[in-house]
Amino acid sequence: MLKRAKAGRFLAALFVFGCAFHAAPKAAAAFKNVNIGTEAPVFKLSDLSGVEVSLDSYKGDNAVIVVFWATWSERSLEELRDVQKLVAEFGPKGLKAVAVNVEHEHATDDDLRSIRAKAASLNLTYPVLLDKGLDTFRNYGVVAVPSTGVLGAGHVLRYDFNGYPSSVFLEMKSQVEELLGLKPKETAVAAKADTSHKPTRAALLNYNLGRRLYAFGMGDKAEPKLRAAAAADPQWAAPNVLLGEVLLSRSRKDPGKLAEAKVAFEAAVAAEEGNVVARTGLARVYWSSGQGSEAEREADAVLKRNATYPPALLLKAGILARKGDLPGAEKLIREAIELNPRDPLSHAQAGRAYEEAKDLGKAAAMYRKAWELNGEH
Repeated sequence: MLKRAKAGRFLAALFVFGCAFHAAPKAAAAFKNVNIGTEAPVFKLSDLSGVEVSLDSYKGDNAVIVVFWATWSERSLEELRDVQKLVAEFGPKGLKAVAVNVEHEHATDDDLRSIRAKAASLNLTYPVLLDKGLDTFRNYGVVAVPSTGVLGAGHVLRYDFNGYPSSVFLEMKSQVEELLGLKPKETAVAAKADTSHKPTRAALLNYNLGRRLYAFGMGDKAEPKLRAAAAADPQWAAPNVLLGEVLLSRSRKDPGKLAEAKVAFEAAVAAEEGNVVARTGLARVYWSSGQGSEAEREADAVLKRNATYPPALLLKAGILARKGDLPGAEKLIREAIELNPRDPLSHAQAGRAYEEAKDLGKAAAMYRKAWELNGEH
């Protein structure tokens, strides 16, 4: 029964990507479901010795780095080494870190041996946790591997990024120093002002409930909660972003929902112009409405802000494929898949792009890989 429910949720998601493409919040684009300035979802996962570790145990710490990683990602291994350097330098001053392994949904004994071997070779002194079933991965809405969040007190997300670009280490270090109070406010990179929007309590409560309902595949029940959150705080983009996702997914049975999704994404853009999820959401509505030039304009705006954002890369690939530029589309597909090669929905999006190019053989191969990664054979 559980397997059938999972398959149903995957099919629903696959339709959304067939009509449009996926999205994630903020310019750093690390997570779909967690926004700068809001509390990160609590998780309780086992470490490599079988001991349960809860994020709640770090709630009183002023700086916590959470890295979602996998052994097949070279960028992940590079980042884990660098995080170890930060822990060695700032651990005595209060920095904590956890590495959440997201190898794939059905990790085998061989996978576990590989994870243990990699962690041992890196001499990590911080916990390595196993996200079996990838529930935490999905709850956060991780868009690439690696993806990282730097949490402040109360595990509020203060900084996030995906893919571990070469420029990010010094930014992460500066952010840690600021959170630990080791840099004067006037010299800290991120201390000029906390510009992240602080949502009202009513908005936050309704959003968190709506997000949980959506995560469990109950979009119809999530919709009123997200509408309530958006109404309670029109200056907060997140509720309208997720509301747009819900409405877009429901537009298959009710085409009128597509126009409502556009309104929601436009409201999110108005609240936060630089939010890539809002821009990508708007592009997806245009794409679903057959407005290719408008979709491309928004996708280009997203990629100008974040050139390694997989959902925008795959959306742009679909646009190029429809225009007949298969080499250009395949280049973007390769870049996106490299960032998250074990993500079934990325492969589903790539399949849709190949469909646009009328390359049904490659489309079928991508769809087949998506099903395999989702545990369906």
